[in-house]
Amino acid sequence: MVDRRDFLKISGHLAGAAMLGGAAWRAGAAEAEDVSYLPATELIARFRSRQLSPVEVLEAQIRRIEALDGKVDSITVRFFDQARRAARESEARYKAGNPRPLDGITVAVKDEYDVKGWRTTMGSMLLKDAPVAAEDGPVIERLRAAGAIFHIQTTAPEFYVWMTTATKLWGTTRNPWNLAYTPGGSSGGSGAALAAGFTTLALGSDMGGSIRIPSSQCGLYGFKPPFGRVPTSEVPYESEGPMARTFDDLNLFSEAMAGPHPLVHSSIRPRLHYPPQYAPVTGWKIAYDPMPKLTPLDPAVAAGMARAVESLRRAGVTVDTVDVGFNSDDMDTYITGLMSSSMGGLMVDALKAPDQLMPYTRHMFETLKSKVGPDALVRNEELLNAYQRRVQETVFTKGYRALIMPTLGTPLIPAEHGLKPTTDTARLGGRDVTGLKFAQTWVWNMLGLYPVVSAPIGLGPGNMPMGMQIIADTYDDLTAFQLASAYSRVAPPLYTGTAFPDFRRQAV
Repeated sequence: MVDRRDFLKISGHLAGAAMLGGAAWRAGAAEAEDVSYLPATELIARFRSRQLSPVEVLEAQIRRIEALDGKVDSITVRFFDQARRAARESEARYKAGNPRPLDGITVAVKDEYDVKGWRTTMGSMLLKDAPVAAEDGPVIERLRAAGAIFHIQTTAPEFYVWMTTATKLWGTTRNPWNLAYTPGGSSGGSGAALAAGFTTLALGSDMGGSIRIPSSQCGLYGFKPPFGRVPTSEVPYESEGPMARTFDDLNLFSEAMAGPHPLVHSSIRPRLHYPPQYAPVTGWKIAYDPMPKLTPLDPAVAAGMARAVESLRRAGVTVDTVDVGFNSDDMDTYITGLMSSSMGGLMVDALKAPDQLMPYTRHMFETLKSKVGPDALVRNEELLNAYQRRVQETVFTKGYRALIMPTLGTPLIPAEHGLKPTTDTARLGGRDVTGLKFAQTWVWNMLGLYPVVSAPIGLGPGNMPMGMQIIADTYDDLTAFQLASAYSRVAPPLYTGTAFPDFRRQAV
């Protein structure tokens, strides 16, 4: 049996009115709306004023999970008893007038984070009997102290190596906006759970786009922090980060997650604070690169980006088109460089049991095993330096405050993509594309010191959401957040009015 710790060392609709949960906290009827989708910022205000209880919200979300996760398949294990105890404790703190910053807010946890007493499987049959965690990891420790409630663990592709979420262990995760398509990966379960109203906030991680791709696919805001901002692994291409349905929730969640941790060598000081409000961006100049050499764009994505540009212009921003020069042919250099780092040990151990691996994992690992090594690391470093120079010379030394670009070339990626990795395709620019070259995300993992916010840009074909990336200069998180905040105020919002997933299957 492969031990997980060895791996890690090397690597509104169905619930109706919310019912009172537990003892009634207030007299009168519950909210007429489905509180499962209310933003964390609004829930906290209602908890403080005693209009709602954390127990009510948790019970409403549990009912949605029980009614709908059979369609979505976004959850590995449910921890409802633990969550109910935590919700009652949060309720008591609100009653006593001493709530914590995230008290009573449910947080879905990707099957990657250590939670005391929970098993982390990394989506693999090889780890289905892995030992449970003896203690909370740094982020979980921090969020638990802030009063967050952990009620579900969410699905991920095996070893987090694919951009869709299907495993032998947990099944195929589907997108609540359209069940024919994927919510993305590797934080696909977290994205789907947010879209389905199963949770208020969700945790993801990002080593090739794994927060930004599900955020794009599910109509969410997500944040890939610069490496070290959030206490995470020592792999320099990875960051753990937040996912949310609104920008203000993303901002609140980032404030709770960020900061150095004494046991994580890579976490940086001093602690950065994310303010509750941001100044206007009137007079800013930003760059837009559609990145045609990374991936062609579905016409709906191109139109969505054009609308996003116009929204930013309404916010007072000048937007110029530039050409940074990224190329999809360089993706293999990044992946072989990544797997030549400490991640390579995971690949070697996993290939000892190839028949238990998912098709996409086995195909990727067997393709890479002869390519990894010191030479691959050197090539990756050379590419990093070349791309860094292009970004600086094209964007930030030219006076642009930020760069925007699409997240994916198309949202129409089948939920089962990767089960036949040599023939599975996504339609781009009128042609079928195999593999993973429909994403524009991986460059910002190689260039891991740049903060990247993912923001929704509306619905495309098949009722599928689409997204864009907002990139600021290295470690300049607050510039990216300021622009994302301004955009969120002028862009048409999702998860309000009639803009909710309908849990239908509709192949385009």
